[in-house]
Amino acid sequence: MKIRQIFNKRIAAIVLLTGAYLFNWIPNILADDDDRRDPGENIIAIHDSSSPQYSKDCISCHADVLSAQSLVPSIPDVHVTMIPFTPGEKDEGTCVVCHRTADLVQGSAGNIRKQVKATYCAMCHGPTGPASQFYQADLAFDGPALYDLACAACHRDLVNSEVQGESLAEIQKKINENEGGMGPLGLLPTEKIQAIAAALAEFGGDHVDDD
Repeated sequence: MKIRQIFNKRIAAIVLLTGAYLFNWIPNILADDDDRRDPGENIIAIHDSSSPQYSKDCISCHADVLSAQSLVPSIPDVHVTMIPFTPGEKDEGTCVVCHRTADLVQGSAGNIRKQVKATYCAMCHGPTGPASQFYQADLAFDGPALYDLACAACHRDLVNSEVQGESLAEIQKKINENEGGMGPLGLLPTEKIQAIAAALAEFGGDHVDDD
């Protein structure tokens, strides 16, 4: 009887110790290093552009995208391929140009931010775009739509844009000088930049070009 009691106590002690070990070990195994964040950090707030805690520096947490590989080795990963062609200042994260809005409550295919809209890709990969054609038709690319796709992430929506009234010449000059990381927009044909300038003139200025 005493032997059984001693045995049961030892088993109970082993179970308790094993449970305590697994309690601390399993979460660390399941989590990536980048996911071991300060438990007091508000993950929703840092992805919400209206929050004072919002952080544009996406790469500080998502640096893995810079070396990501696709499932097919012969096809480069989309992030590695597209980041050099994405406008925006690197220190503020070019990610928000493609991944525009946070969607933490409803979720988005398992991602924190909404996936890229096809219209954004078609701006360059449509029949009149500068890149390899993936899309058979341009998808409603008027001036306001082009502004929303190419400019709004950094300069706010068109109605509240901080660059209202800028002319084609002014926009082109900033692209040529890579001001604010605008250099990649040089891939756009002149007529699309002209359409953006026209939209800015309509909503906040009285000229399209001042040449």
